[in-house]
Amino acid sequence: MAIKLVRSARNPIIEPRPELSWERKATFNPGAVMDGGVVNILYRAVSEEGISSLGYAEIVDGETVVRRSREPVLSPSGPHEEFGCEDPRITAVDGTCYVFYTAYSRKGTRIALASTRDFRNYERHGVVGPDLDDKDCALFPQSLDGEAVVVHRVAPNIQLDFFQSIDQMRISNPYWKDYGKRVEANTIMKPRCKWEERKIGIGPPPIRTQDGWLMIYHGVDSHSVYRAGAALLDLENPRRVIARIPEPILEPERSFERVGLVPNVVFPEGAVVVNDILKVFYGGADKVCCVASVPMKLMLEALEAHS
Repeated sequence: MAIKLVRSARNPIIEPRPELSWERKATFNPGAVMDGGVVNILYRAVSEEGISSLGYAEIVDGETVVRRSREPVLSPSGPHEEFGCEDPRITAVDGTCYVFYTAYSRKGTRIALASTRDFRNYERHGVVGPDLDDKDCALFPQSLDGEAVVVHRVAPNIQLDFFQSIDQMRISNPYWKDYGKRVEANTIMKPRCKWEERKIGIGPPPIRTQDGWLMIYHGVDSHSVYRAGAALLDLENPRRVIARIPEPILEPERSFERVGLVPNVVFPEGAVVVNDILKVFYGGADKVCCVASVPMKLMLEALEAHS
């Protein structure tokens, strides 16, 4: 059973504002979290100099932007972020929103963490995860057996790890020593289909459903085309993938997905459920922010057909 996300007629919903130097070049890859009837968005913004920072937008009805920050809410800070803060993923837990993002420097990519309760004030927790190229990190919205669960990507596969607390994710934790030698043991998904043969990575944080943890992810083919896919993880043991749709659920088709800083890219990064409709926020061609949707019931039925 094939299923496709349906694009909003309002796409792109966030575009660069040329009068603002910090986002003049691009605004894309939006993380999202629901708070009442409002969707809080953090998106990656790129300056004319090519430095990334994070901007904020407030969305109602899942598609309409009603407010945007005039200044970045998170800007590069420290040597691990000399080239920018990229690709935020947001998870709300007990009133605190944890923002995992990519810190980019001459050392490569590392996972960084910040937290906020109001999207105005942020606490930085520094670099977390292993001291090697790692990104696409997201926190599960609830603990399992008292442990925090995170997914991330040491290319080309997706890994999952458990911690007694989020604080234990710090790069200084001995757990991360020689992680590269143990990465296979923590891998839960590998490229399987031709459209994702080069690498895969998590999209939004996993969403709990009655059937399992819904995981939207991205896949990259041998021609560097980025598409979106869907999988389902076991509720009690998320290391176990119980379903995976073989076809992409979204791929570059529109001009704003095919032409931009990087052509032929749809990059899912945020997702919310509004009135049983799954709304997926994604970046188009590393240039703009977009949204596409599907009834959650249809998504779960499609996954069940491939379990």
